[in-house]
Amino acid sequence: MFVDRVEVSFDSAHRLLDYDGKCASPHGHTYRAEVFVGRTELDDLGLAVDFGDIKSPLKHWIDTNWDHAFLLNDRDQSLIGALQTIPESKLYCFPGRNPSAEVMAYTLYRVMSLELGCDLLRIRVWEGSQYADYIPDSHDGEKGAHR
Repeated sequence: MFVDRVEVSFDSAHRLLDYDGKCASPHGHTYRAEVFVGRTELDDLGLAVDFGDIKSPLKHWIDTNWDHAFLLNDRDQSLIGALQTIPESKLYCFPGRNPSAEVMAYTLYRVMSLELGCDLLRIRVWEGSQYADYIPDSHDGEKGAHR
């Protein structure tokens, strides 16, 4: 199997609702999202995939939704309400889940699996020097996320 990897960097802020520690406070990170795709054969040009065919939709979705946005649990109504008073604020809310690297990786997997026409093997989201992977299992359950 041939495995290709594409990476996009972006900056976002978040906080973890109900967390007992520093991450309960709003803070930001430089993130990196990596998409790993696989093919068993190469095309006539010797490519498993065209990197641009992966990077373009990945970058577009991240730029539209997460880059320079505040990533929040949709239950974080106090912070959502405060940020909505600032016209320049960009918010992305995760339904009932904290914006952890694990949840971000799973969300990006769900989005990119609809966008790409190839085998999506893994999504990795870096939060500074640490990362979480989402690796789909045969049932596409929520197994495989680790830190």
